[in-house]
Amino acid sequence: MNKLKRVLCGTLALALAASMMTACGKDDSSAGGSNSGATGGGKDESGKTVVKVYTFTDETQGMLDGFLEDNPEFAEKYTFDITLEATASDYIQKTLSALSSETDAPDLFLADADYAKRFAANEGTASIADLGITIDESQYYPYVLDFTTIKGQRMALSHQAAPGVVLYRRDYAEEVLGSGDPAEVQKHMDTWDHFVETAEAMKEKGYFMVAGIDELKRCFMNNRTSAWVNEDTMEYQLDKDTVSQFFEVTKKLADEKCTQDVSPVQWKANWYKGMKDGVFCFFGCSWYLHYTIKPNCLAEVTTGKVDPETGAQEAKEEDYKEGNGSFGKWGIIAGPAGYFWGGTWWYGSKKCLNDGTKDAVKQVIEYFCVNDDSMLKVMQEKGDFTSKPAVNEKLVADEKSSTYKFLAGQDWYTIFREAAPKINTKTTCLYDDDFNTAVDNALNEYVLNGKSLDDAIAGIATEVKSNLKDVKFPE
Repeated sequence: MNKLKRVLCGTLALALAASMMTACGKDDSSAGGSNSGATGGGKDESGKTVVKVYTFTDETQGMLDGFLEDNPEFAEKYTFDITLEATASDYIQKTLSALSSETDAPDLFLADADYAKRFAANEGTASIADLGITIDESQYYPYVLDFTTIKGQRMALSHQAAPGVVLYRRDYAEEVLGSGDPAEVQKHMDTWDHFVETAEAMKEKGYFMVAGIDELKRCFMNNRTSAWVNEDTMEYQLDKDTVSQFFEVTKKLADEKCTQDVSPVQWKANWYKGMKDGVFCFFGCSWYLHYTIKPNCLAEVTTGKVDPETGAQEAKEEDYKEGNGSFGKWGIIAGPAGYFWGGTWWYGSKKCLNDGTKDAVKQVIEYFCVNDDSMLKVMQEKGDFTSKPAVNEKLVADEKSSTYKFLAGQDWYTIFREAAPKINTKTTCLYDDDFNTAVDNALNEYVLNGKSLDDAIAGIATEVKSNLKDVKFPE
């Protein structure tokens, strides 16, 4: 599952979420408070129309603050009431329940990749055509649109693409492989066989290839030949070859002591520890580069915040300097296969069509997901990557930025532009959140508990069967 922590400005713990609602933006309450109980379409004390927003990430607060700054006429008419839910499961249930209500539904709501299609299929969700939004579909990466398309209708848009890459230690590559240059390192990582060979070479020099047994999951799962469920027949379908390869490669790395931990470690202390020292590579993406690995590679954070449980860090610009942890020693390559990790989709509810907020919702989605100029402006400020190839062609790495220095002078936009068109769009279904959890548990059974490969994989269907009553499983 794509953890909520990814957007807490350096992956601080969820317990800090309430105090960090504006950490990614200004310390400003102009976008409205969280959980105020306001009704979308109603009026606030100043007479502005309230746009009720549900979100899974505190990134939304800062983005909507910036939107209001750029749109003063809108700000004179509307105010946002933002509800941030702390965990994915709570957010999914809260949003689905609210969408079934004619009065309590949010006007504008967001989704992560794990449940984006599920929100798109909900009867309370308006299509982008319902909202009056028109787009030139040829201007987007296909997977971004296909992700939330239900029965031919586009139900949501995303401001970002999240192409997956491999981030690696240049200094370890120089020592073990003879070169830290991205083109040369890619030759040692372009297939899973080469990846395992490189892992064994790293082990001989005292380095771990990856931090834990969950590191390869997204790359493998995005490269299945089909989704878990055929949405036309609602039948369970298993790409056993890909799932088996994922389990077998992971077990080999664990058995050969090429993983720092023989356990899942993402979003835990040892994951972040490995970013500072000892681990050769991490599978990440556009947002991960800025919010996860870059701040957490630092040995010391003198002006930021540290999660007391995991050690996840929020860094300030002055913390980013060579000599502080592994900062400046990293590079990016494509790795064994294209994939994506997460993303953020924006939706309007059917309720907003009738409560006086339709135009507001339309303007917000167009600003972040349709208009090239505003998309470029937002992404330049964030260092992120848009859902439109043509806009991304205009993104240029700032040689003075901490990200440029973190990557030892490599332009991260170049590798993301190369990776995005390779993303497989065939692997998503309504129930990815359920299946992702089941895959995690099955992998643990195989790698950690000695269950046979066939039995472990069979356990995926067994685990989700009781929850997914509308899916047809083989007897």
